Amino acid sequence: MNFPVHPAIIRKIMLLSVLMPLFCIFIFPVKVLSATPDTTCSVSFSVNMTKAVNQHLFSPDSDFVYLVADHGIEPVRLLREPGYVYTGALLNQLDSGVTYHYKFRINDNVMETVNRSVTAGPVMINVSAWWNNEPLNITTFLVNMKYAVQSGTFHPLTDSVCIVGTMNGMQAAPKMQRMDTTLTYAYVDTLLVPGSVQQYKYRINADSSGLELLYRPSRITRIPDTLLRVTSDFNNFNPAKRLMTFKCDMGYYVKAHHFDVSSDYIDVAGNFNGSVANDVLFDRTGDTIYTLEKYIDTTWFHQGPLAFKFRINGNWNTAELTGKPNRIYNFHDTIHQNPDIFSCHYNNLDPSIPTPPWVYNVDIQGLLIYKKFLTGIYSYENVNGIPEGQSTYRWLRSNNPQGTNAIQIDSGLKITYTVDTLDIGKWLVFEITPKAVRGDSLTGKTVRVVSSNSISAWDVGIGDNQALITRVFPNPASNDVTVESKKEVDRVELINYLDQAVLVRNGVGLKSVTLPVGNLPKGLYILKVTTRTGQFGVARVIRD
Repeated sequence: MNFPVHPAIIRKIMLLSVLMPLFCIFIFPVKVLSATPDTTCSVSFSVNMTKAVNQHLFSPDSDFVYLVADHGIEPVRLLREPGYVYTGALLNQLDSGVTYHYKFRINDNVMETVNRSVTAGPVMINVSAWWNNEPLNITTFLVNMKYAVQSGTFHPLTDSVCIVGTMNGMQAAPKMQRMDTTLTYAYVDTLLVPGSVQQYKYRINADSSGLELLYRPSRITRIPDTLLRVTSDFNNFNPAKRLMTFKCDMGYYVKAHHFDVSSDYIDVAGNFNGSVANDVLFDRTGDTIYTLEKYIDTTWFHQGPLAFKFRINGNWNTAELTGKPNRIYNFHDTIHQNPDIFSCHYNNLDPSIPTPPWVYNVDIQGLLIYKKFLTGIYSYENVNGIPEGQSTYRWLRSNNPQGTNAIQIDSGLKITYTVDTLDIGKWLVFEITPKAVRGDSLTGKTVRVVSSNSISAWDVGIGDNQALITRVFPNPASNDVTVESKKEVDRVELINYLDQAVLVRNGVGLKSVTLPVGNLPKGLYILKVTTRTGQFGVARVIRD
């Protein structure tokens, strides 16, 4: 997305690029990397103290925030930035491949209760967090009564306005507070559950005749786990705004189990809302067509086209049209009965248009040992419902776990492969190019997967250590996955396809561990457990 970047962020990036051209910065979740003792690295930290301020745990006028780390590192006092954000850095003090445990501390005595860690490696990204991993959750409903006053339906000296909705059992909440000398009224709620969907309307006084949007659906919003300001005009009347309707068909994604209507949501982010606003679409009719009605300022008639993309679960990592330009819409006046409506299929996957097939959950099944029999596995999909034809397969071998510079194996042209002596010490790569049995778009994008370990000469390594894990369930997993082991495990890691440890639990001391995976992107992961004696076991987990 080509949206404006905050000047403060640009200044930090420029400062780091000048001061640390040879250093690297880390982020959590952490990428698992091999140790490189002669590489020194740095880390930049950022912690948001807003909730601690609201809870009167921290006073920005008199208190300080420190970074406290192990390995003999002296505590670092963090500097205050706008918005109760505190930042600092450890420069030239970390060794690549070493895991550092740290916490944030208020003054000399109030320490976080959460455990944090970062493993040094050659990447350049910041570590950011909320104090004690508790994000802010304050929802402010704002309604502009200016045009209700002008129409004579609201008198600020004698009338009041309230919110009536699911958040208060459809009973009128306390009177909304007028903000300063404006005609904007506010209601603040700190008890709404993140992820809940609230429907509501505004009402003048206690008289039902003062209810807005008569014979029209209620307003609707999804509560995030952060600060939210929901702004509206009473009865949606404002001469300086026009209605814009976004419609996104999620039918195929629901049918293909890529979108769970019970837990997932879709929003739109673009240049008109700062690319991160809580503009969520809803399916009110059960036809899997998600809709958002948003009133946009008429200045956008002249500012240029609206540029945007739809996202699943408000995450740019799951946004549609990866690597492709933004969607564009020319916002215009609707006086002449020409409504502003944008409709599409998510990711442009329209079952009526010929589309190449694709594969996912690609993996290698079998023991990575000499003479063992391996099988490439995957899931095939075609938006047009055309079954799979003669997909092509290739096996390659590489000198590294990234699978780069892989060389094709002459005999590896089937979905199965028997490990050869030339493979010992190498990493195997399974490659598939999906093909449909018929249709206008027969061939899809080629996908590769690299073996989780190098090939062993005899039955050791993963072959033995897999016996440490007795059960992983449910698998595939939607919200939580539990791993059971024969022995007490000291460390549990969930590793993604980029070789990043996206979930880590240290000092477990249990034979059964449950990991929350509901917030992770869907796909294939490697689950690794390690005992205090260094014995480890691995298993593959699918987040569906």
